[in-house]
Amino acid sequence: MTTVSTKSFRIFVSLVLVLLAARAIAVTQTVRRSFSLNIALQHDTVKVGEPVVIQIEKKNISNHDIGSWSVGGGDEHGEYAGFPPIVRDAKGKEPPLTKWGRVVFGRQTAADNGASLDLNAVVRGHLHPGEISKSKITLTGMYDLSVPGKYTVQVRHGDDENNDEVKSNVLTFTVLPKE
Repeated sequence: MTTVSTKSFRIFVSLVLVLLAARAIAVTQTVRRSFSLNIALQHDTVKVGEPVVIQIEKKNISNHDIGSWSVGGGDEHGEYAGFPPIVRDAKGKEPPLTKWGRVVFGRQTAADNGASLDLNAVVRGHLHPGEISKSKITLTGMYDLSVPGKYTVQVRHGDDENNDEVKSNVLTFTVLPKE
């Protein structure tokens, strides 16, 4: 009887050790983000033809400096700095892209006459722990938002340290018909 209980105890201890090791591996494999993304709309309701502008904040949430791209001369054109927006209509479909949007997303057509991005305007810098970089994107410059309705927007940005992609919060905005 003692042999059976000792054997059972050893199996139990072995099982507990295996479970603890598996948990430790899972914890070490959890992706630790080096930054967070947050977006805000200048206006959540606009009329057809009015600009829809989002403001982007990238915050270093690590304990060390991280790389960050910005556009020389100001915080406009966050799409240049690696923040491609994801816009969807109420049915979950992407609205048509403008010529600029097709260039940004690399979906040029023959009619775009070989237009391309001029990445000379992009500057690499650093964000210190807790520091925030700000950028803007005029969505109506990239998307044809001439159809009234509700839309959602989110931005994404690659996290080089984790070889992963970070997504922002999702916002909803409404495009109203012109009067």
